[in-house]
Amino acid sequence: MIIIAALTRKGVIGKNNGLPWHIPEESAHFFRTTVGNTIISGRKTFESIGGGTPLPKRNNIVVSRSLTPRDGIDICRTFDDAVEKARSYEKEIYIGGGSGIYRLALPLANALYLSYIKKDYEGDVFFPKFDLTDWELTKEEDHAEYTFVIYTRLRPASA
Repeated sequence: MIIIAALTRKGVIGKNNGLPWHIPEESAHFFRTTVGNTIISGRKTFESIGGGTPLPKRNNIVVSRSLTPRDGIDICRTFDDAVEKARSYEKEIYIGGGSGIYRLALPLANALYLSYIKKDYEGDVFFPKFDLTDWELTKEEDHAEYTFVIYTRLRPASA
C-alpha cells in the first residue's frame, strides 16, 4: 500500500475542497504513477480530483457514506472495506487522500510517494503527522516547482 500526496513543507494538502496550487507537471506525475492500479480516496478528494467521475484506467474506490453507486467506482462505507476491496484487484494500492484517509492508511502503508511543493500555500486541510524515523528516503527527484520523494517503511507495516 502506497500513500501518494502533494503537500507543502508545512503539510498543506488542500484548501476549499481543492488544491491551493496548479502544477500540471506534478498532476501528470500523479496520473502516470497510479494508472493501471487501484486508488482509494475519500469522497471530497474523489470529487475534487476527477470532478466526481472515475479516473480512467484505474480501479477507483471511494470511501463514502453518502455517494450512490455508479459505473467505474466501487463505493465502500468504511476504510477497512475499501482496503479489502482494493486487495481483491491484486494491483498496487495507492491512497489518494484526503487527510482522514491518509491518517487511516499511515499504519498500513509500505511507502510514501510525496511531492513537496516548493512554494508555501495557505490551506485548510493537512497531511497527518508521521515519524520520519520509521521511514527511509529511497528516492529524491528535484523538479521546478516540487521535489518528489519516496520513503520506504523501515519496519513492516501493520496488517
